[in-house]
Amino acid sequence: MQGSLKAYMVVACFLFGLGLVPASAGAEPFKCDTCHRSLIRGTFAHKPVADGNCLKCHQQLSDNHPLGKGSMGFIVPKAQLCAVCHGGLLKKPNVHKPVASGECYACHLPHSSDNKALLKDPAPKLCFGCHPKERFTGSHTHAPVADGDCLACHDPHQSDGKSLLRKPGSQLCFECHDAKIGAGRSVHDPVAKGDCVGCHAPHGSAYPKILKADFPKELYRSFSIDAFPLCFSCHDSELVAAATTEKTTKFRNGDRNLHAVHVNKSVKGRSCKICHNPHASVQDRLINPKAPGFGTWGIPIRFDATPTGGGCSVGCHKTFRYDRVKAVAQ
Repeated sequence: MQGSLKAYMVVACFLFGLGLVPASAGAEPFKCDTCHRSLIRGTFAHKPVADGNCLKCHQQLSDNHPLGKGSMGFIVPKAQLCAVCHGGLLKKPNVHKPVASGECYACHLPHSSDNKALLKDPAPKLCFGCHPKERFTGSHTHAPVADGDCLACHDPHQSDGKSLLRKPGSQLCFECHDAKIGAGRSVHDPVAKGDCVGCHAPHGSAYPKILKADFPKELYRSFSIDAFPLCFSCHDSELVAAATTEKTTKFRNGDRNLHAVHVNKSVKGRSCKICHNPHASVQDRLINPKAPGFGTWGIPIRFDATPTGGGCSVGCHKTFRYDRVKAVAQ
């Protein structure tokens, strides 16, 4: 039976014009689609396949194709094959692991596909084949993630920076978000350093605005050490907890901690966002020019800094001044 099958295949190959001759004989390329039609059924075909130039990637190793095992191979080792044409995708310092190891076929089909770029599946289904989906979801999800557009932020092959990001730090964020939120007379240190992910989870979070921890939505909150977990992930809680201090804050009158005066209250403790903008402000110390959240009226705040203190003229109280060296009598 096996001998009859081989004889049939040999006859078929000659009938359909598939010349079985040694690769060294300078023969015309095989008519591969005589036997391998199923390889080009996809909507999108690899260019060498579409051009019928299969020997761009494959080579005949012996003259007994298609009967002999190992009679066909690649022009170079398989892990190096794609780089023959696509070597430009291996130039940058950070390379996607499958690309670096020559396993391009982990994401791409080599002959044809129903997906653009010969992908095995469209994003994000393809991405979630390796990257666990649950790591990129939450009650609040970054819009590109929700849209399944991983490639809005990440390059699938290589990058100059970590995590295959298309641009570093806030440069990437400001591709979509208005860069004006990070400009002003005073700029929050993470924003100034381009470290948006210091406060925001880039994929998804349990907290609004994809924050990494809770930042109160309400304007007033009873104070406790865990009342402002996002802020206290960087700032010392003594900034607010200590009634008197000579070092934890510059917002003090003598040694009286004026942060504590505003925030450290069992009732109606002020939230950080009443006075401070988390990104940048036209005033020193990230002080908002208007306090948000009071209906249509933004309470005006005029803050004047001095070398050893400052003063606030606010719509909710009279002007107060303070000095760290020589306390101002109130």
